[in-house]
Amino acid sequence: MITHLKRILAICSLLILWTNLSAQKNQLWADSVLHSLRSNASSNYGYKIKCCDTLLYLFNKNADYCNWIKTLTYQSYYLANKGSYKDALYSLYLANKKYRQNACNNAMLLPEIYLAYGNLYISLKENSKAIYYLKKGLDSWKTEWSDKEILIDLYYTKAYLYSTLDSQLYYYQLAYQIALETHNVKFQELTLRNIGSAYAVSGQNELAKTYLKRTLNLALKRNAYTTLFYLYNNLAGLSSNNKLVSNYIDSAIYFATLSGDLQDLQMAYQNRALFYSNTGQYEKGYKQLWKSQELKDSLFNIDKINAFAEMEQKYESEKKANEIKLLQREKYIANLKASRNLGINFGLGGALVGFIFVALAFYSQNKKKQKLNTELSIEKKKSDDLLLNILPGEIAEELKQKGSAEAKLYDHVTVLFTDFIDFTGMSVKLNAKDLVAEIHHCFKEFDRIIMEQGLEKIKTIGDAYIAVCGLPAEDKYHARKVIKAAIAIKEFMITYKAERQTNDKPFFELRIGVNSGPLVAGIVGVKKFAYDIWGDTVNLAARMEQNSEAGKINISGPTYELIKDEFTCEYRGKIAAKNKGEIDMYFVG
Repeated sequence: MITHLKRILAICSLLILWTNLSAQKNQLWADSVLHSLRSNASSNYGYKIKCCDTLLYLFNKNADYCNWIKTLTYQSYYLANKGSYKDALYSLYLANKKYRQNACNNAMLLPEIYLAYGNLYISLKENSKAIYYLKKGLDSWKTEWSDKEILIDLYYTKAYLYSTLDSQLYYYQLAYQIALETHNVKFQELTLRNIGSAYAVSGQNELAKTYLKRTLNLALKRNAYTTLFYLYNNLAGLSSNNKLVSNYIDSAIYFATLSGDLQDLQMAYQNRALFYSNTGQYEKGYKQLWKSQELKDSLFNIDKINAFAEMEQKYESEKKANEIKLLQREKYIANLKASRNLGINFGLGGALVGFIFVALAFYSQNKKKQKLNTELSIEKKKSDDLLLNILPGEIAEELKQKGSAEAKLYDHVTVLFTDFIDFTGMSVKLNAKDLVAEIHHCFKEFDRIIMEQGLEKIKTIGDAYIAVCGLPAEDKYHARKVIKAAIAIKEFMITYKAERQTNDKPFFELRIGVNSGPLVAGIVGVKKFAYDIWGDTVNLAARMEQNSEAGKINISGPTYELIKDEFTCEYRGKIAAKNKGEIDMYFVG
């Protein structure tokens, strides 16, 4: 299902490229993609939001405001499910505003907008507002309308808001009856499933199983893998027969695999581990729990990548803006140089008048040259400073002199890695602007500390910060300086955490990893070049960080041997590091 969604996103990207080739064909494709988004059950909302952005562009270009409004209602749902509630509300504001401007004469869009508001306020746990908008949606519905899906959805959503079983069943039955009359299999499936869940919550397990099994038949016809996972997972929880439970869990794993949803698959393996534990099969249970944990790590990495996506886009935009500024500055310098070489051309006149004009011109030209030289020096310094922001001083000088800089092997260096813990959690608690501001606040202090200790900053990758000592100039105290910098960073983070806690604000916690040894360093790329480091020493430093703990500095055996006489270290034993086997590790300080 995720693969199917990727195909939809690929089509969305192609739609923009084809816009000027065939407007009619584009419209047909866009309509098809909009329908696919509505029917696709995947929880990968990031893909869906990107696709909506493309559809909004196309529908606006074609002045198809009905589908433009409909796309905004879908996008608000996806944004709300990602926790971007302000953006979701803004999408609905735009949809509602455009509809009120009579841009679209499809009256059925009004209850759809109200339904979207209801879903959003359910996500915000503001049930009174949700009920208000769902009621407005039902009130605005016209009985003569033939497409009943929004009406079914209004009843279905309203049922969710009631705490009593009777009220829930009343609205679910209304939704189910209309879905049955209109042959809407999807909502037949959803309502039967939720009726089963409602009975399960009230402790009526046999009735719950009856409705869930009825839902199974519908879901199997549609190959609704996500729904099938959910059903088998719940049937396993309701059954007492161990053989049945085992079969249901196997089926849940099978359909979670088909859907490609890692979160569902992780839950299924976790449930199988629990089943093995409850039946005394502890070794099997441990293996399944380990599989579940591996999937959880994968999910964490995916969340982290998605959290960085927006920041990477902003970073790329900022880099392009800086490149434009640099090019403009270089052009300005070239113009200044050309102006400085201009001669003075005077007409003939009386000797005295000519002498006065020449004297004045010479004075004026001399002052102009002085001004130009000053401006040239200022602009040259700005360009040099920009280069030094990207490269170490010695490498920048080599690049200016030779036009290139060779990669070099450094035998004795120490590498520092830092990484914020639960970055994804923080990205939920803070909006994008505040999140970037917090990272900047921390990294700005890291920059100050490493400059003070004589380290070279290599780069930041999202919330990871990498620095090194011992290059491009050798430094026999490289390990000592890195540890001093690491301790200063750790102390800063302690103070930072205390200040944020005092003000009842969310805060970052940091892991630090350090390793020493040889590596290769040099410039990569021709355009947008960057100074980077490679080698096993770098990889092991990353493993040190990954195996560290909050507020701790984790160092390798090679680093320990270099600093053991100057710093207090705690031996952690041999710890397994990914792709490295068991490694001696130590906490410093």
